[in-house]
Formats: sequence, C-alpha cells, structure tokens
Amino acid sequence: MWANAAKKVHTCKYASDAFHDASDEAVASANKPGKKLDLASNSDAARAARAMQEAISGEPLTDGSSVVSHEEEVFARVRLHFGRSKDQYRYSLSEGTFRFLGEEEAAGKSSAFFVFTEDGRYCVKSVDPSEAHMLARVIVDYEQYVLKHKHTLLPKFYGLYEVRLSHRRKPLWMMVQGNVLGGRTGVIQRFDLKGSTHGRKASAKEWAKGRGSVLKDLDFVHSSCALLGATPAAEQQWEQWVQRMDTDSAWLASQGLIDYSLLLGFSSCQPELLKKPLSHVNQLEVQSASLGDLSSSIPAEEALVVYVGIIDCLMPYNWFKRCENVVCGAFFSADISCQPPVAYATRFINFVRKLGSPLGELQEFTAKRQMSSQRLLGYIVGEFGRKDAQHVVKYLTFLVITGGLGRLAVFLSSQRKLK
Repeated sequence: MWANAAKKVHTCKYASDAFHDASDEAVASANKPGKKLDLASNSDAARAARAMQEAISGEPLTDGSSVVSHEEEVFARVRLHFGRSKDQYRYSLSEGTFRFLGEEEAAGKSSAFFVFTEDGRYCVKSVDPSEAHMLARVIVDYEQYVLKHKHTLLPKFYGLYEVRLSHRRKPLWMMVQGNVLGGRTGVIQRFDLKGSTHGRKASAKEWAKGRGSVLKDLDFVHSSCALLGATPAAEQQWEQWVQRMDTDSAWLASQGLIDYSLLLGFSSCQPELLKKPLSHVNQLEVQSASLGDLSSSIPAEEALVVYVGIIDCLMPYNWFKRCENVVCGAFFSADISCQPPVAYATRFINFVRKLGSPLGELQEFTAKRQMSSQRLLGYIVGEFGRKDAQHVVKYLTFLVITGGLGRLAVFLSSQRKLK
C-alpha cells in the first residue's frame, strides 16, 4: 500500500556539534519528562528507540532489527516548514539519551508508551496500526493545511516509522511529533479537555499522582480554573489561538476525525524566562488565579504559564464509533465524548471559547449542558438507584447489541431465501 512512500532509513554519520541548535540548551536544562530510558534494556520501548537512533544516525542496526520510514519526503517538508532542518532533526533523535514516560503517566486513555528526546523537543510515541494508516492517509492533506496555517495548534507530525524487532512477529509503529509541553520548566498540572461532560472526571487514583496527574474537563470546571491572561497582550494571544483552533477543528472534521483533546500544561517559572519565548511551543502567561483551587502550589514570586496544543487527532468516525454514539448516547447522555465529526468539532470549540471566560461563566455553561443532555440513564437512576442502575444499563446494552445482531441474521437469512 505504501510501497512507493516507504523506504529504509539510510543516513550518513555527521559531526553532531555542527548541527546543534543553541536554543535547545534552555529546553534540555529544565523540563525533562519521565526518567532516562536505559537503551541497553530489553523492553520494547528501549529496543525500538535504540533501533530508530541507530537507523537515523547511520549506524548498523543490532539485534536483527529494521526501520522503515514512511512518507519520508512529505515529513521532511513538514519539518522544514516548522523550522527543523534535516540535520537538526537527526541530531535530536540520534544523539544523547531518551526519556521514558510510562503508560500510566501519559495523557489520554491510550496504552501507548512515550519516549522523549533529551532536548525535550520531540515525542516518539507508539501507535496502533490503524493510527499509523490514518496518519499516512492524511499526511499529504496535513502538509497542505499547515503550509497555509503556519501557526496551527494541531500536532506537529515529524515522522512515521515501522520498527521490526527480531523477537516480535508484528512491527511496532512509532510516530515522531512535537512535544506540546516542551518548555523550560516542569509542568505543575495537566488537563486533557475534549469539551464533553459525561464521565470527564479524573479518578481518585489519578488525583493521587499529584503533579503527574492528568485531569479532565469537569476537574477543570469544578476547580474554578480559567485561562485568564496576565496582560492584555496575553488575552489577545489567547483569542488568536481560539480562532486558529476553530479552523483546526474544522479541518479535522473535514477529514472525518474525532476524539482529539486540548492539552493544557501549567508551569511556573521566573518572570525573566518569559522574555525569551521558545519557538517550538505555544506558551501563554496567565494569572495565578487561572488554576483556581489548585493555585496554592505556585510560589508568589513566580509567573504562571500554560502550554497549549491539540493532541490525539487520528481517530476516525468509523462504524464502531457510530455504534458507540448511538448506544451510549441513548443510555447515558447526549454529551458523551463520541460524536460525529462536525458535532464533535462544534462542541470542542464552544468549550474552548469558554476557557478564557471570567470565573463562573464556564461553570454555568457546563451545568446547562449537563442538564440538557440527560437521557435514559437519568430515568434508570431515579427508578433503580445509582448502584443498581449500572447493572440495568449493562443488561440493556447487551439486549440492544444482541437484538441488533439477531435482526441482522434474520435479514440475511431472508435475502438468501429470496435468491
């Protein structure tokens, strides 16, 4: 399928110091997520990272591994568009160590593992084959889009690699993208926001992680958080970002993609660091009150910044998602996460617009959404109680699925008889 676009990675060894980006120093000295990845270990993450590092640097691959780069020419143009030359990209991915962020620490529900380059600029993420196929399908349109919208908040896709390890029958698909949270200082709090209200609360286990936790929409609302610009210029910048995200979400809808999130990473730093903004992240200075009930952890002498970017945007609205929307929407709420592409984009941007509203407006907006989106679940809870309602919903879901399969079997049987 991708025979013409895929090729083995063959590169020449280069003098690393010649291509070192001086601006990486500020990133490398501070915000390093996770822990150092032991490239000598036998974990899949270490083997895949080692294979990619060897292939990109031009060294012979060990352990019988192989690396295939897909759509390399397109990705090279995209990287150049975002200001990363071929040699700078090679330097970041082939020199130094990687940092490993375990599955439980990553934002979102996926079981992917994340590996970050030492300079903090790139995230190397394992993806399932369906995501890899989707990225390969949209990358040409993506290139055209980012050429027209240079300051997009969509993920910066830099590469797609098929890594075959000797001990695995199936390949590992690795995607390289920009690190949304690749700033100079560590992140205090992260939020994964979809614009949905149903079930969008972090568990007690997630809250217990402290700074490592990834909170969700209702956590943001109930903690009285808001993106309040620290200066008029910051407020204007946020409005510009909202307009860009409106355009971004419309493009995602045109590609039939859903389930993406807005990732917010709050961080505190010395005010003088804000005088030297980083070009590879979307950074906004906000008031300390923006973290609401969570603002007590911010030192009084430090400024509060938030890193912003759209993530996880390769999920198509396929037949499985259509079924999820119908069944879960009927039983639980009209505001479940899964929605058709246009409806998903509309809800997403409406929620994003409210993030910068004065305190109280977002809470009121969300409460109205929750009140207007109740479905059969509200009746079931009132009739059976919250504890028994879970069993009733599971039983009804089972009936819907089996009933649908039964009707399909009857229909197919009748068609055979007609023949």
